[in-house]
Amino acid sequence: NFKWSVIIQTVPDDLCMKTKISDKPVNDGISTLDDIFISVRTSKKFHEPRVVPIVKTWFNLAKKQTYIFTDGEDDKLNETTGGHVINTNCGPTKSRKHLSCKTGTVFDAYLASGKKWWCRFDDDNYVNPPRLVHLVNGYNWTQNICIGRLSVPSFTTGYHGRSETYQFAHGGAGCCISRPLALKMKPWCGRENLVVTTREAAMAEDCALGFIITNRLKIDLTLTDLLHSTMETLKNLNVDTLHEQVSIGQGPGNTVNLDKAKSGKKFNPNVDPTRFMSLHCFLYPTASICKT
Repeated sequence: NFKWSVIIQTVPDDLCMKTKISDKPVNDGISTLDDIFISVRTSKKFHEPRVVPIVKTWFNLAKKQTYIFTDGEDDKLNETTGGHVINTNCGPTKSRKHLSCKTGTVFDAYLASGKKWWCRFDDDNYVNPPRLVHLVNGYNWTQNICIGRLSVPSFTTGYHGRSETYQFAHGGAGCCISRPLALKMKPWCGRENLVVTTREAAMAEDCALGFIITNRLKIDLTLTDLLHSTMETLKNLNVDTLHEQVSIGQGPGNTVNLDKAKSGKKFNPNVDPTRFMSLHCFLYPTASICKT
């Protein structure tokens, strides 16, 4: 079995801070980027097409705070990110067990970080870190908070012989969970526990996070329209509002449309199929990638 000691050996020292967390945290004012643990979940086969565009763009705005959780070794990418690529050793498939193991490992690493917020994203998300900070600062981190976006109003599943209804924050758009809430999730979450939960509730791991929060813990989601996934038609996002958004997804044939953008370098789609580089240059025109 994969034990926590192995995670400690795998995760960089600066992530696993020896931070004592009070059972009754006191709201100490405004959160900064350093108060947020940003995770990006990926698979080795997506390092080049998905993670590299992230590393070239928004990762540079949150290098210290962002960790990439994957399923294979990649020395080059690990060096480029300053040692922030973590091989979970969970397996490369999209099976419920492998994905639950991976997300559970991220959860454990977040708790070890001692930070106020866990903001989790997938490898097809462009994240605007300053806007992410602005988002979490709209809420008291000492409360039980999960900020996200619904894909559908609710789901029903069988769990321990009973029919249970729940909601979940769609993983493809990203979501943020406060530390007090994460601590309450521990009986059902983590590298080993989340695998059990998803198996017993017969659901995907992002659904399981919502199931734990809204069904087991009876805590309502905090909804926002500033997180965007490929469940939307992304070309319909108003260019004039892109500076306000926190996350924007991408997928084949479904990317943000920057044709009406009046500023920023626009890369050829063959070079920038995710449109992340073009989006980054629209938002941050002085970034080094925009000068090439």
